[in-house]
Amino acid sequence: MGERTIAPPLPKVVVVVGTYEGVLAGWELSKHNSFQISFATPVHGGSVRSLCIASRGSASTSGNSDKNQSLPGSLLSCGYDEYLKTHDFAKKLTSSGEVRTPSEFGTPLCSSFAPPASSSGLPSTHCLLGFAGGKLVIYKKRDWSVQHVLAGHEGGVSAMAVHPSGKMVLTGGESDGKLKLWDLTKGRLAYVSKIQPARTNIQGRTHYDAVVSLVWSPVNGDAYAFAYGSHLTVRDVATGKDLLDTELPSRVNQICLLDVSEGLFVAAACNDGSLPVLAVQSVDNTEGERRGMMAIEPVEGPVAREERFKCIHAVGGYHVVTANSAGVVSLMDLQGAINMIMSDDKNDDGVDAGNPVDPSSDTDDESVDHESDKGTSEDEETGEEELAVDMIDSIQLGTGARITCLAVYSCERDDDLSDPPSDASVDNEEVETIPRENAPEEDRENFQRVKRKWEKEVVMDPEAVERARALVTEAKKIQKRKEKKSKKHKTR
Repeated sequence: MGERTIAPPLPKVVVVVGTYEGVLAGWELSKHNSFQISFATPVHGGSVRSLCIASRGSASTSGNSDKNQSLPGSLLSCGYDEYLKTHDFAKKLTSSGEVRTPSEFGTPLCSSFAPPASSSGLPSTHCLLGFAGGKLVIYKKRDWSVQHVLAGHEGGVSAMAVHPSGKMVLTGGESDGKLKLWDLTKGRLAYVSKIQPARTNIQGRTHYDAVVSLVWSPVNGDAYAFAYGSHLTVRDVATGKDLLDTELPSRVNQICLLDVSEGLFVAAACNDGSLPVLAVQSVDNTEGERRGMMAIEPVEGPVAREERFKCIHAVGGYHVVTANSAGVVSLMDLQGAINMIMSDDKNDDGVDAGNPVDPSSDTDDESVDHESDKGTSEDEETGEEELAVDMIDSIQLGTGARITCLAVYSCERDDDLSDPPSDASVDNEEVETIPRENAPEEDRENFQRVKRKWEKEVVMDPEAVERARALVTEAKKIQKRKEKKSKKHKTR
């Protein structure tokens, strides 16, 4: 049996969601890899349309040795009420300001700080907003004054992604079928491309699906991905070549890119409750190539409406955070899915880039990097089957909460990450620890028992669920009182 390595601790992860009821809620991942709710409060007089988190910048780039450097910068929430509200994580999400957007711009649909909160460590100095009226507006973060208004799109800006350098931004149109690249250093349009039309009506008018998601590759920004309808594309920046271009079985709601040792991968949050993972690079075989698989299978029947994936964000390595329509937020490890894609073994759940319904055939491939298979030999010896998804933790935002958007911040931990005490007071049903090779056989068996339980079901923290449920219930009551007062004023 090979030597088992201890899994490194997960990074510090902060998760914030917005809801149709105008509520913001957030959690932090504890050092025991479980979500702890931080806040849930009504913020907007309508649905939360977009969230983005600023970067404080590292101490080396900002010259600041603030003890809160490990915290994210400001959180911006954009509401259907046409207000922008900022929140300070260092002050436990106390609302720190609000700005009313110009009424002629319409509802803010998407937002991003520039530079974004990424591995570059650069502090965010500006914020970009895309509006339903089509304008792309650049705000100065320091005083929230409008620095520039760009032409944007015809019919609304539905998605945007700022390059990791903060010098460029990609935007997608809600109905004009265009992707636009803007040069932020010069404040002008640099490039335009068209997506495939959805249909053409009898009058000859062409209709396009909204570009729902845009994302840059996380390390260097040398590739970007976009999705519209059920279509997914990953494109190389230098050559303009499509590295991956495929149609998925269901409508895509959001995508993310994972840049790991095996290569670049894209994961999609789909409307039928499925979560496909696809390799961007080729996985060559003599009879074809297998490019991806369904990490989570679609949900059948009417229940799929409640369990559709609305949002997905990468948080470093193989980890992603997802949110579904039922208000469940989950932290998942997709390494198993990537290992299966890169392996030589036949997998009936595969998704081929050319035909996502039928799996492509596999034969021996000497070019596949087997470095990712080091941990599978022990699974074979112990009879443990590797799963495509390892559910690290999940939490539910009350009953009936409908999530509209998700923002995630991650960084290296600065808190005490020592192993939890090994006495009998530790509840192994709640805290999962990986036993070392010399651990007692009883501890090793207990770990496998807990691991199997977590693989079969989504684990909820009952105390956190009740806290979230109470907070959201109170928030809804406050929101209803505001709506009643507003109706009374209108009738007078």
